[in-house]
Amino acid sequence: MSPESPLAIGLPMAMAMGLVFGMGPCLLSCLPYLGPVFLGSDEGVARSWRIMLPLSLGRLGSYGGLGIASGLVGHLAEDMIGIAAIRFLVGSAALLMGVALLAGERKGHRLCSLAAETTRPAGLVLMGLGLGMTPCAPLGAVLVSAAASSDPVWGGVLGLCFGLGAITVPAIAYGIGGAFIGAQLRNALGRWRTGIERTSAALLIGSGLLGIWRGLGL
Repeated sequence: MSPESPLAIGLPMAMAMGLVFGMGPCLLSCLPYLGPVFLGSDEGVARSWRIMLPLSLGRLGSYGGLGIASGLVGHLAEDMIGIAAIRFLVGSAALLMGVALLAGERKGHRLCSLAAETTRPAGLVLMGLGLGMTPCAPLGAVLVSAAASSDPVWGGVLGLCFGLGAITVPAIAYGIGGAFIGAQLRNALGRWRTGIERTSAALLIGSGLLGIWRGLGL
């Protein structure tokens, strides 16, 4: 049951706020990471869930965890994490994804293919966790409401409802649009396919190293 508080946000409102957030800022924040992933992988529209599912589960876990922490400690959990830790986490995930793309390119090498199949889901979950922790006004409002309730269970449910709204549009946009565009580009530029895959991996590795560098404050 929703706590009686002037700061309380109901579950429908939390989901609506997540949906609005997912239509705009979230799509842009995911592009530098999911763009190269779809461009460098062989996943078509029908199998795009193999990318979007672990990423979305990571984001849901992040939103739910933030809500629980806010309800438990009574103040904004975002402030406890810090932007440096978020940069480090997302950077590590991008680095893992870049390595997975390079390993997956060697399809004739069984060990490399196995490493890619193991690393990629883990990297996507970590990426989702990091992207879910990125500060934004709608999430902040949800966490303030969770903190005002002083109830970790209610805070977790609020966070999950926000997350369900936030992942809906990106899952559809990237799961259908991103996978389709990536497949079309790879087919149209077939002779440069290997170069495209390597460039995508290099972009992810570069952005990952930059994120880790900034997260460590170097």
